[in-house]
Amino acid sequence: AQVLGVYAPELTELHGGVLRNLGSRRAFVVHGAGGLDELSTLGETRVTELRDGELRTYALTPEEVGLARAAGPEQLQGGAPEENAALLVKLLEGEKGPARDIVVLNAAAAIAAGGKAETLNEGIPAAIESIDSGAALGKLRQLQAF
Repeated sequence: AQVLGVYAPELTELHGGVLRNLGSRRAFVVHGAGGLDELSTLGETRVTELRDGELRTYALTPEEVGLARAAGPEQLQGGAPEENAALLVKLLEGEKGPARDIVVLNAAAAIAAGGKAETLNEGIPAAIESIDSGAALGKLRQLQAF
């Protein structure tokens, strides 16, 4: 199970085929609006989904899964590592906004790829619950202590 981001939209199917040939059963290969190598809330994301040997390519927008579209890339840009770490903690403590939305979208794909949700769309509530319940922050704290 895997979520793989690629730098160009035309590569999603190629990489999906490679993952299939390597024996993956479930994966999402994505290229997001704004040139992102991840699912994007800036607009449309091209998704090639691998499920049980079959590839399906489609476009996905944040609105389709109940998330807000980010107004611009500046809402998603990070900074220095220390700033990014602080942003992550705020997000996992429950701060809402564009950064949280893009994290939820990508987490939903990982949840679906891992088989904990049937579809990416069904992974959205699980991703939100992981943040809202404190489980995601708890896991971060465990990793920091390790």
